[in-house]
Amino acid sequence: MENPSISAVIVNYNSGFWLARCLLSLSKTPLEQIIVVDNGSVDNSLDCLSSSVRENLELIQNPDNPGYATACNQGLENIDSEFVLFLNPDCELLDNATQSLCGALLATPEAVLAGPWVIDFQGFVQRATLRRLPTLRNSINEFLRPGTDAGVDLSQMAKPEGIQLAEAVTGACLLARTSMLRELNGFDVNYRLHCEDLDLMRRAADAGYSVLLVPDALVIHQQGVSSSHRPFWVEWQKHRGMWRYYRKFEGKADGWLKSTFVGLGILGHYLIKVVALGFNRAKGL
Repeated sequence: MENPSISAVIVNYNSGFWLARCLLSLSKTPLEQIIVVDNGSVDNSLDCLSSSVRENLELIQNPDNPGYATACNQGLENIDSEFVLFLNPDCELLDNATQSLCGALLATPEAVLAGPWVIDFQGFVQRATLRRLPTLRNSINEFLRPGTDAGVDLSQMAKPEGIQLAEAVTGACLLARTSMLRELNGFDVNYRLHCEDLDLMRRAADAGYSVLLVPDALVIHQQGVSSSHRPFWVEWQKHRGMWRYYRKFEGKADGWLKSTFVGLGILGHYLIKVVALGFNRAKGL
């Protein structure tokens, strides 16, 4: 297929001017639809939509914040394209990133998801660009041996050449094959924020589908724009997601003793993060 149809879904929550920058970065990408799902924003981020000249832009406004996964599924329900791009509002696509991601999926029929090489505004690769699925062993290694290839995050490794099979890639910018994604029932809405992408990639692997990393597709990610005003809540949701992921995919096979150990470990990690956040806030960082 020479010109496959692609739609974009952007979940917005108090993203300020970043949403406008995100939409601008899509202006050179031929898209069938752009759907902005707003989760009860109270800032001025949606003002840019009133001045948008794109006829294919649609807005879904939620009265409150039902969570990222729920909003993604709302967008998924309203598209008819072959591929769907899930994009955080603080992301900017460079060059032909969407086309590169789409080309990778077209060349790999068994692949359901493709993720780009994600960098910050200084050009450094961001965490979670390339990951392993968080088994208990990988997660322990991530905590005890950070920055090595023994844990979950592999983004510190040298940038690979060419399209790579991956266990997991970033959820900040993710191109999916729509039919396969619907077969997987989209995102698990029981995650409010964080780990819903890893859950999807685990279910894709269990269904026999592949996930791809496309290093030639470059995306800039500011990271944390929507969550910076409520860091304690975000940390709670992140660790709540970790617990759900473990219970869903590994905990059922483990005994109560091991599950208790894991639960206490996740709780302890959360408390460490909270203390660190409180310390940094006290110092004005």
